[in-house]
Amino acid sequence: MTSFRFSLQAQLALFIGAFLAIVLGLALLSTLSLRAVDAKTDALASKWIDGTRILGELSDRVSEFRIAETYRGLAETEEDRIAAERRAAEHRRIIDELRRDYLSLFGAGPRPSLTKFDEALAAYLAGHDAWIARAPDAAAIKDVTALHQLYRAADEAVDAAIDELKWSARAEAETAARVTEGALKTTLLASALALALAAWLLFRVKERITRPLAAITAAFTELASGKHYVEVPEIGRDDEIGVMAKSLDVFRANAQALERAHEATRAAQEHAQILARQDSLTGLPNRRMLVADLHAAIERVEDGATACALLFVDLDRFKPINDLEGHRFGDAVLCEIARRLRHASRKSDVVARLGGDEFAILMEMTPATHMDQAMRVAGRALSAIAEPIEIGERRVELSASIGVSLCPENGLDVSTLLRAADIAMYHAKRDGRGRFRFFEQSMDEDLRRRAELESALKKAVAAGDIRPYYQPLVDLRDNRVYGFEVLSRWTHDKLGSIPPDVFIPLAEQIGVIAELTWSVVRRACREALQWGAQVRLSVNVSPMQLKDPLLASRLLSTLEEERFPPSRLDVEITESALIDDVDTARATLAALQAEGVRISLDDFGAGYSSLYHLRAFHFDKVKIDRSFVLAMQHDEEAGRIVDAILSLLKHLGVTTVAEGVETVEVLRRLAENGCEIGQGFYFGKAMTIGDASKLLRRRRADRRVA
Repeated sequence: MTSFRFSLQAQLALFIGAFLAIVLGLALLSTLSLRAVDAKTDALASKWIDGTRILGELSDRVSEFRIAETYRGLAETEEDRIAAERRAAEHRRIIDELRRDYLSLFGAGPRPSLTKFDEALAAYLAGHDAWIARAPDAAAIKDVTALHQLYRAADEAVDAAIDELKWSARAEAETAARVTEGALKTTLLASALALALAAWLLFRVKERITRPLAAITAAFTELASGKHYVEVPEIGRDDEIGVMAKSLDVFRANAQALERAHEATRAAQEHAQILARQDSLTGLPNRRMLVADLHAAIERVEDGATACALLFVDLDRFKPINDLEGHRFGDAVLCEIARRLRHASRKSDVVARLGGDEFAILMEMTPATHMDQAMRVAGRALSAIAEPIEIGERRVELSASIGVSLCPENGLDVSTLLRAADIAMYHAKRDGRGRFRFFEQSMDEDLRRRAELESALKKAVAAGDIRPYYQPLVDLRDNRVYGFEVLSRWTHDKLGSIPPDVFIPLAEQIGVIAELTWSVVRRACREALQWGAQVRLSVNVSPMQLKDPLLASRLLSTLEEERFPPSRLDVEITESALIDDVDTARATLAALQAEGVRISLDDFGAGYSSLYHLRAFHFDKVKIDRSFVLAMQHDEEAGRIVDAILSLLKHLGVTTVAEGVETVEVLRRLAENGCEIGQGFYFGKAMTIGDASKLLRRRRADRRVA
């Protein structure tokens, strides 16, 4: 069964219509009652009252007719008689008109009867006419008495009609009173019913409209006051109030969502403010917070109350640990370092993490003791960091380099102190790591020279001023020159000869190592073409270059452009270059080997010497680090290590190269233990293309003589 629901507009229209119907009905009923009363009143006024008046006038006219008749009888002259007759005739005419008016007043409706009056009047008039017809004589005079009796009968009949009319008027008045009383009762009853119905309508309006609106308004007020978990009333209705309630419920839900979003935003802002001041990993203050604290400390120093020291702490060789063990392990190590630095410093010191593996300690103390206290804290920090770190089943050992700047000695602004501590830390790292250095003005001069060297290096690489030098590689089995390792050499017009261990790391740091390498390799390939097909070239590729997925295509393109056969080229890489991206390195080396390029693992023994790399990468050669070969001259343990490496590589079927051969004793021991290729000052230092060509010709001549 379909249920019909009225909208709020329809309900209001219905209520208003019902109320108007009540008012109109009451007005109509009152009008009808008033009309009934008015009709009765009109009847009294127009019929009964007028009828009484007409009958009264009729009685008066009859009396005046009688008087006129009397005047005629007493008239002495003819004129008086005629005048009396004329007046009598006029009264008689008026009597007839009044009688007709009376009859026409009531019409065919009920009225008091005039029959007796008509009969008495007719008898009286007939007697009058008979009396007039006779001469006034004694008999006529006697008839006057009889005529008077007839008049009395007519007059009494009129009075009787008047009395009857008064009685009828009284009856009509009583009827009108009853009608009026009935109309009043009916009107009062109807008014009571109308008031009851109006009250019911008001109650319904209150129940259906006013109260729900008040409840919704109260709910809205609670929402506006901040109470977002408010139950919305009247939500089940299908009219406009229901729509309003549903809209308010949606508003409530949105307000709750907005409140939750606001709370989340506020929490995020608070978290962001914490992050803006605090390192998220270690919980230490970050660089921004350190700078703010350093600003405040400098202001106190300027007031002459204190002095301060800034310690820059940089972990040594942390990146390989992070790469080998994973970032989660590296993060745990950093958290442990942060804990140790807090423990090593004073309670009043600020220990901050600047980012990566860099930390800082800000100290405030009296000017007389600030250097000694900075030395003690720096020493405790280095000792704490040097203690082995055990996380789970893994154990690592670290060291750190610390640079110290003092305020006010080294500056009175933040940037100067930060730069001074950074420079001092750089020199501590350069001087051997695991130590601390105080800033000295000469360090700044060194840094300026470094900046000058960087500028000169960029220009030299762009101009092609860095040239290839060649160090011979000799086959220990037949003393034949196997090939030459290409080494970069740079001589500056003003700075003189710059060692490779200075400009090669610098080139990596400033991002020009790839351009330098391709320039040197291209020139070396061009120059080595004169040596013949049996002489090989060996070139070094930096770890940064090995990350380039296009390295193989770039190198092969260079060989093709210079028409140098890939089969004459050896590419040397260090083991640390394999750590960053093993998959890219494997793909690059495989692509080169597929074209005939041989791959050599450089400095084996100096790094991790992972057997995994020997198995995962199919190296054609392995070069034993020169530090072990040089130590063989005076350290038997180093000799046994080299012997073990040679035995391992021999069983793996990998060609071995010993770097750092300087004496015949070392050469003989290497050859006896199966080393195939030697390199070192015993065979020759790095030389120009001309000297390398002379060495090659001399060696060939010696072999022919032999």
